[in-house]
Amino acid sequence: MISDIYNPTHIFWARIVSAFLYPVYYIFNLFRRSYDLNKISFKTILVTEYHRIGDVILIASVLQSLKQKFPDSKIILLCHPSAEKLAIELNIADEIISVKVPWTLWEWSPLKWVRARAFAKSIGKREIDLTIDFKGDLRNGWFLWHIGGKISLGYTATGGSYFYTHPKSFPSKMHQTNRAMNLIAVLGCKPVNDNKKLNYNENSALVLHPGVTDPRRAWPDKNWIKLIELFSVNEKVTLVKTPETEPLIQQLKQGGLTIKIFEGDLITFFNWLKEQKLLIGPDSMAGHLAAYLDIPVISIFGSQDPNCTGPLGKWVSYVTPKSLCSHKRDHWRLCKKCIESIKPEIVHSKVVELISRVENR
Repeated sequence: MISDIYNPTHIFWARIVSAFLYPVYYIFNLFRRSYDLNKISFKTILVTEYHRIGDVILIASVLQSLKQKFPDSKIILLCHPSAEKLAIELNIADEIISVKVPWTLWEWSPLKWVRARAFAKSIGKREIDLTIDFKGDLRNGWFLWHIGGKISLGYTATGGSYFYTHPKSFPSKMHQTNRAMNLIAVLGCKPVNDNKKLNYNENSALVLHPGVTDPRRAWPDKNWIKLIELFSVNEKVTLVKTPETEPLIQQLKQGGLTIKIFEGDLITFFNWLKEQKLLIGPDSMAGHLAAYLDIPVISIFGSQDPNCTGPLGKWVSYVTPKSLCSHKRDHWRLCKKCIESIKPEIVHSKVVELISRVENR
């Protein structure tokens, strides 16, 4: 499995762009006032995490750590519109602002980039004291620079150290949550004590969440059908309906398999999930959400390394291929053949094992 976070080719070209931009921003930075990190009072802290819903969940504990260290500061979170309602529901920041930036969808429309810059400038009018970005993406650094916080923290995986007052080398082997925590350690922040208890509802359902937006993360429908057959005798099973799972639901109906289907928006799903027994799904938002709720999770991974981006928690178990990827593939990190190689019987045994560990705790 590959544990790198960014495509090496993209890193190569991003660093070339970074070197090209350096003289320009070096001059610009000469005219920016500098502040002492140890002497400034942070009245307003802005954190950017506008990529995916799962990314917001993964930094929830990090935002709690910031609030613990700076209880009187206003913490603002910039997130993608798809994550806005959940972020509000989780109450992980004092203010939630949604924004779409073109590079998250690989859009190169000059107009959209100009609009993103204008948005950053508008946020900067609030006179932000501290800005933080955890991604290490050159484009994120550019966006943060235009916000213009007095102090800015960020990683330099793809270059752009001049975009931050306090740049830091990118620890690519570290889990995403721990990497975010590592960045704010310079502020004296420490991990929040996790006093949450296991949320195990023994008489509720095993939740299957097969839906993923990238088909290279998807476990085959035939495997889900077999898994349902293995569990439906002794367990309550509910499948979550998403646009990607509609063909699977049709196959279940045609095959005569009776199974409960959950339908609802993200907030409805969040509140319903609290009362369920265990979640099974591929590498996606649902696993992170279940882990956040301290519900047992079985997370199915292909060639990507779960130790970098998987759900975190005492009651999380990963299912991965038996061997490292050796397939010819069209993505530097994801491999459809790898995840397809995982048999339903293996996932079934992992679920039984996790349930046994939970019930015998």
